[in-house]
Amino acid sequence: MIVAWQTGRGGRREAIRQLAGLRRRLAAAEEALADALAAMKSAEGAFDASEDRFGAAERALDAAREERAQARRERYAARQAYERASAAADRLARRVRDLAERLDGMAG
Repeated sequence: MIVAWQTGRGGRREAIRQLAGLRRRLAAAEEALADALAAMKSAEGAFDASEDRFGAAERALDAAREERAQARRERYAARQAYERASAAADRLARRVRDLAERLDGMAG
């Protein structure tokens, strides 16, 4: 009977020891879960901030591309106007030379 009681008592001690170990593991797991949730929340905040910055950068890039396209159109229009003005100036210079030669011919 004493042996049975000691065996029962030893089994109970072992169960209590195992239960204490399981409680420690559970507490550690709960702490790890809390840490993981905090890290996830922090990562989510960082992702949201990055997403906002990325969206703003994309909008700025789109605006810059549109501005570049507008500048390109304006540059083309200015070049066309310059070429027309240059051609008109060349024509006028020829007419001035022709008139000057005529006047010289009339004077002489």
